Amino acid sequence: MNKINYFKLLNIFLIFLLIVMLLLVIYSVFLPNSIFLFFQQTYLEVLSMNETGGNGHLNLLTYPLSLYLMCTFGCVQYLLTQKFFYLDFLTIIWTVVLISRIISIFTRGDITIDLYFFFGILTEFMIAPTLIFFRNKLNKIR
Repeated sequence: MNKINYFKLLNIFLIFLLIVMLLLVIYSVFLPNSIFLFFQQTYLEVLSMNETGGNGHLNLLTYPLSLYLMCTFGCVQYLLTQKFFYLDFLTIIWTVVLISRIISIFTRGDITIDLYFFFGILTEFMIAPTLIFFRNKLNKIR
């Protein structure tokens, strides 16, 4: 593939990621107790998050929303400017998510194979390597 194709593929990937993040922002902020897409469960049930009392309800929104908004910011900024700083920013974010997921799997050890496993957990294992792949290919071209 040539330079143009990698840039186009990266832009398509980031547009898709941006759409998913915006959808997650809408569900997490405005529709947490409504049926989440095709899962037949609410957003909170899909994430298996329960309000623990106290300020737990704030945590349910704050931490996922932080990831969604940082990713949205990085995608929008890269798509607008095409600056590699934002691609590096996204790569760092998703690498940290991947490392955190791996640590949680090793420390908790019990993974449930359900829809969230396929659409959430496996997706987390693909985003960082995909960004690293594009980053490496585009660095060779620049």
